[in-house]
Amino acid sequence: MTPRELRTAGIAIAFALTPMLTGCRPLQNALLFHPQPLMAPVPAPPSGWRVEPLALERPDEVTVRGWLVVPPTAPVRAVAYFGGNAEEVSWLVAHADRFGGRAVALVNYRGFGGSRGKPAEEALVGDAIALFDALSARPDVRGGIAAMGRSLGTGIAVRLAAQRPVDRLVLVSPYDSIEAVGAHYFPAALVRAVIADRYDAKSHALALRIPMLAVVAGSDEVIPVERSRSLHDAWGGPKRWVEVPRAGHNDLQEHAPFWREIGAFLAEP
Repeated sequence: MTPRELRTAGIAIAFALTPMLTGCRPLQNALLFHPQPLMAPVPAPPSGWRVEPLALERPDEVTVRGWLVVPPTAPVRAVAYFGGNAEEVSWLVAHADRFGGRAVALVNYRGFGGSRGKPAEEALVGDAIALFDALSARPDVRGGIAAMGRSLGTGIAVRLAAQRPVDRLVLVSPYDSIEAVGAHYFPAALVRAVIADRYDAKSHALALRIPMLAVVAGSDEVIPVERSRSLHDAWGGPKRWVEVPRAGHNDLQEHAPFWREIGAFLAEP
């Protein structure tokens, strides 16, 4: 069978199974998340920066783990980073000096790296809120906390900003909702049946008045550019659109505008 025939057959089978699939989180997570083990060893921070482990004890007896990377000039502002669906975030320890001089909080999703548990939208948003609250209580974090999400993590960052006083948002390869992204590739009825968690960022966009930077790969093969544009256009506050024409979903960080624009935006007062 050709790839197209296989895809058509798969859709037909999925439709036949739809009554059994509705709201099936294990299937959804198998499609959305690709947990990665902890990088060993964890990279060293930039010269003069210090790195310390973070551990958030959650009410459901799950511990999520990561790192806070702090510049030598602390106290400083901070940024909380939420990665993609197949991203173990420790690689960013080595790049902490590219986030506009802010301390950088990196916590792996449940099931990724040293974090325990299974990912689900409400659990991940709760973890993000717990991270923000922990950063707010630190004496070496002062003057504001930003959030940065990449791909799947953009929906988590937006929901955090809807519930906590985030000072600005960086959204890399954002989307309006996971349902809308899925409907780009599969019939909408099938997507609604399989996906239990919507990650509906657009429903919060108009009410958010904080500055937002959208960094988009012009050749993104995962998140269609029109899905990123849909969220950007709905944003209620100051916003900036940076599209890198020759970049793809997974190599966007290798293009010069990526770090240049993010660093400048996070450094703004």
